[in-house]
Amino acid sequence: RNNDSQQKRFQALTAWGDMSGCSILDLGCGYGDLKLFLDQHYHDFIYLGIDFLKEFVDEATRRFATHLNTQFFQSDFLTAGLPEVDIAIACGSLNYRSNNSLHPWQTISRMWEIANKGVIFNLLDIHHFADDQVLCGYEPTQVLHFCQQLVPDAKLHTGYLTDDFTIFMRK
Repeated sequence: RNNDSQQKRFQALTAWGDMSGCSILDLGCGYGDLKLFLDQHYHDFIYLGIDFLKEFVDEATRRFATHLNTQFFQSDFLTAGLPEVDIAIACGSLNYRSNNSLHPWQTISRMWEIANKGVIFNLLDIHHFADDQVLCGYEPTQVLHFCQQLVPDAKLHTGYLTDDFTIFMRK
């Protein structure tokens, strides 16, 4: 929506804890804005960004051409072979409508499978976000319950934006 809401979503991700020294996969990386934010808060991490749109990946690759330990890939992260990483993040990318009603649940499960330390993602809260033709909201407790089937101590983080929530899953 705007830079302020993006920064608040990014800040919510940091409540997971220190990601220094980790390998991080950003699903739906767009232009790599999360990479810039992570650079300000952590050190010595490996960043891999994946996005469906080639033009996003091309721009992110151009923007970060001189950054070490940073790579971008164009692919559908639901069907792509994803690398094993320490932390898998999806910041806003699971909100996009899909013809596949299982898309968010399948993506969360795939993230959990490839992450050695944990998974972090945020979604729009259906109670405060009016669905539109591009984005959709989710019921926070339903998402948390699904995640707790994978890891019982999954945590729900709210309060940083009215219409957004974040889930933390640790191994």
